[in-house]
Amino acid sequence: MAKGFSQGRQWNWHNFWICLALGFIGQLAFGYPSAIIGVTLAQPAFLKDMDLLTTSNGKPKLSGHANSLIGATSGVFQAGAFFGVLVGSWIMDKYGRKVGAIYCAILSLIGGVCLCAAQNIAMFIVFRFFAGAGSWAFVGLIPVYTAELAPPKLRGFFVGMNAMGITFGYVTASYMGLAFYYTKSPAAQWRAPLGLALLFPVAILLVLLMVPESPRWLLMVGRVEEAREIVMKLHYVKGDVNQEYAHGEFYQMQKQTELDRTLRPTWMEMFTRPSYRKRTLVACGFAFVGASTGVLVINNYGPTIYAALGYGTLDQLILQCGWITLAIPSNFIGVCLADRVGRRPLMLLSVIGCCASLIVEAALIATFASPIGPIPNKAGLRACIAALYAFQALYGCGIDGAGVVFYAEVFPNHARAKGVALSIATIALTDLVYLQVTATAFANIGWKFFLVFIGVSSLGAIWIYLCIPETKGVPLEEIAALFGDQDEVVIFSENIHFNNATQGGAGAEVGVTQKSEKVAEALEIM
Repeated sequence: MAKGFSQGRQWNWHNFWICLALGFIGQLAFGYPSAIIGVTLAQPAFLKDMDLLTTSNGKPKLSGHANSLIGATSGVFQAGAFFGVLVGSWIMDKYGRKVGAIYCAILSLIGGVCLCAAQNIAMFIVFRFFAGAGSWAFVGLIPVYTAELAPPKLRGFFVGMNAMGITFGYVTASYMGLAFYYTKSPAAQWRAPLGLALLFPVAILLVLLMVPESPRWLLMVGRVEEAREIVMKLHYVKGDVNQEYAHGEFYQMQKQTELDRTLRPTWMEMFTRPSYRKRTLVACGFAFVGASTGVLVINNYGPTIYAALGYGTLDQLILQCGWITLAIPSNFIGVCLADRVGRRPLMLLSVIGCCASLIVEAALIATFASPIGPIPNKAGLRACIAALYAFQALYGCGIDGAGVVFYAEVFPNHARAKGVALSIATIALTDLVYLQVTATAFANIGWKFFLVFIGVSSLGAIWIYLCIPETKGVPLEEIAALFGDQDEVVIFSENIHFNNATQGGAGAEVGVTQKSEKVAEALEIM
């Protein structure tokens, strides 16, 4: 692991607040619209307004076509995510990370406004595509943006703020669904929570007025002095007269970019060049495994699961709120541990834990709720809820908390936007398949649908153990070495040293020993 340019001293409050604002607010703009569908589908007023209910023996029940249409509301959202993420990667490479965030916000606003105003299920489904494109594009962009601003030693914590934003978005959506359940206006019960989704893209547009562009992107387009000014401010270390860390990191960034600007891979090269292919398979593979734990199925169809366990509408909403709230402490634990124990152990533990929780869940539902007997076994039904809560606690600390960091750091600077886009698009497509069939699967095979997630996640845990490398503390410019591209690392941080020729910072030299060429080089910083 690289240990260059004083990695023990990298904390900068200005840098942290910028990463927090971008990661937290930017991912609220994803988490809230992504999760709100779960509580929306639990609102009888929504089902009635969308003509998804019929009457049987005087009681309302889902109409014959309801399950397929409900599946479409989730499936189309994920289809929009796929296209939104890929287009977003091109925009942030071409025009910068800030312009990319504006693109995400505009799409989110278009989708959000029209969902809130939807007059029928067809209109609702169409604009779920736009909402999915905008919100998921934030997931492909903001981790890249924050990873390129964060210091290596603290990147897990700084970029981990993305996971906290996603979690708070989920939590806020759940509680807003519960809060508006009590309103007297049937339309407001589901339109108002959807309308609140508009606040977050507006908020990120305001944040963009106050944050800098990614210095690594600026270097990629030749705007060296702007990049230098940003790095010196973001990575300023109080008490360091010569600012060795900031100077050393910028020197490494600048020299690495000189090579990166000649490489710029195509989409095809992400799969054909061996080292790029390995990174793509590692990141997309983990994305697939993480999505295949079934987390979004449980999130979006949580109320449906609780209803199958015999709980009424209000209890469904309360249980959904409790389940998603548990993600806050579990994600925070993961974020805090990412820079201490590493990404890999957390990711592995999380997948194994989720698999174990689903095994218990499937066994309990098969025993106590297939179907629920004349005299319900309340202890057994409560155990079903407990297994789902255990799933959430284990998912948050690794797949969410560490995974979002891993995607953003595993690719080199010149391929990061494409690589993260492919990872997030993998999640979107995987969720698209699962969510499209979930309503029908639950209606026809019930708990047996969990066996799909158990099988994939168990195999995935073995694959993670064998294939996922550790990236903790490694500067972004040196990640290539983990995948066999030693020649693409121009300078290792451990070979950067300072010669304090004069006092007060002026005249200090950055000395560089490049082992691959057995030469030394010095850059005087005035």
